[in-house]
Amino acid sequence: MDHLNKIRLDKSSFKKIFEQYFAGLVGFANSYLGSVDLSEDLVQDVFVRLWEKQDEYQNETSLKVYLYRAVRNKCLNQIKHEQVRRNYKEETLPRLESEEFFLDQVLSEEVSGLLYKFIAELPLQRQKIIRYSLLGLKNKEIADIMGLKVNTIKSHKLNAYRELREKLGEHAFVIALLLGINS
Repeated sequence: MDHLNKIRLDKSSFKKIFEQYFAGLVGFANSYLGSVDLSEDLVQDVFVRLWEKQDEYQNETSLKVYLYRAVRNKCLNQIKHEQVRRNYKEETLPRLESEEFFLDQVLSEEVSGLLYKFIAELPLQRQKIIRYSLLGLKNKEIADIMGLKVNTIKSHKLNAYRELREKLGEHAFVIALLLGINS
């Protein structure tokens, strides 16, 4: 390739560029990543992007600079991504593996299942109000949706909570804490 002529990528010139730079770019990437397989994948991604862009380069030097910078940037992004994953594993995995977390999740699922079973036994209008409330809607929003007055919503909620507490007996307090239900 002539160092003075602009480079426009067609199939033939792209193939030559790929053959000329691929191995060197993989070695360059490997110096950052320490994985030949990952480096090859990353360099292939850079070449795919090069082909998709179909930019024109002033000369071979500007193309070479683009390729090495693109590979370096992809390597740095990969390293950052790996650091985030490693930090997540180090910080979150022990908590997720703990017996306390397991028991909390089981309890939460069991209590939620029980709560929804009892909600389904409420009169239909109260069911709707409680379900809307559990979705995070405010009394005014529920009233607007259902075409009722806010005080009617409050009254139905209060009665629904009483019925649920009676059905849940000693579990009412735990469920209220877990799901944030307050009368």
